[in-house]
Amino acid sequence: MAARVQQLVSKAKSTVAPIYSTARKEVVKQYDGLLSKNSEYVVKDPEQASKLLKQYTFTKLASIPEGIATCKKEAAAARHRLGQWRDLPVTEAAMYAGFAAEVFAWFCVGEIVGRGGNVAGYSV
Repeated sequence: MAARVQQLVSKAKSTVAPIYSTARKEVVKQYDGLLSKNSEYVVKDPEQASKLLKQYTFTKLASIPEGIATCKKEAAAARHRLGQWRDLPVTEAAMYAGFAAEVFAWFCVGEIVGRGGNVAGYSV
């Protein structure tokens, strides 16, 4: 039995070895090409490289107030538009109703998936 397993392992190694070496050469060639094309973006100073994650994080955190302001403007515009619902064209009202129905349908699908596919209710 052990001899048979050893034979299968050696056959698998001999089959995979050429594929592995070819794939490895190709991956290394693509990696080297990618690094050579983008060498200007590689940070060589270790001290500066250690700051990169914090710089990225706090740069993204600094953009949050701008995003909140944009969301407030968009919400105010939507409230204003929906506040004049009597002036909405029928096609636009139908589009809003269709979107609301789609959101509700996806909510229902999420609830069913959350129950483990049980449509009847939660397992108690």
